[in-house]
Amino acid sequence: MLLETYQEQERYWLITAQGQTSTDGLYAFRGDFIVLAGEFDEVARKRAPPRALLKEAVLLASAAQLQFVAGNFASIDEVSEFVSLFQADLGPDCIPIFYVDNISASALVQIGAHRYCLIRFDEGIVWNNLMEEFYVEKSDLKNLGAEDKVLALAQAAKGHAYKYPQQTLDQVIAGKTERRREGWGAV
Repeated sequence: MLLETYQEQERYWLITAQGQTSTDGLYAFRGDFIVLAGEFDEVARKRAPPRALLKEAVLLASAAQLQFVAGNFASIDEVSEFVSLFQADLGPDCIPIFYVDNISASALVQIGAHRYCLIRFDEGIVWNNLMEEFYVEKSDLKNLGAEDKVLALAQAAKGHAYKYPQQTLDQVIAGKTERRREGWGAV
């Protein structure tokens, strides 16, 4: 199973939810997903923080393919790393949705057989932004388990008409900014 393979590869940095949905053969994950692991320090006997991390990731997968992928990248460069490592895992109808901190404008990008939705990420939480993008209300998710909430959101995304301009990945990278999203939390 694909999500178990990712776990064996130590791709999960933080797990909020992980398990089978109520639909046989579909599995969900929420948390932080490691795209590129940090270097292992032999002296300290521990690994450095990830070099590329899909924060607040939302994944829905069958046994062999990713059906839905969303999350936040700090840099557009991390998107390229994701594509090189996981493009082959994407199901034919999967449109990854990445909120990216340092792009100048949102865009739809065709990479190989897949379309990617890259959204400039100014503020907020990925989950809440996805709910807003797909018109999902909190009441739609009431009484659902964590994994079935991911399934419901992924189902709402099917057939969604994205209203972002089409660009190439090179055009989006050329518009890269030095902007970093402000962190929130305890001081």
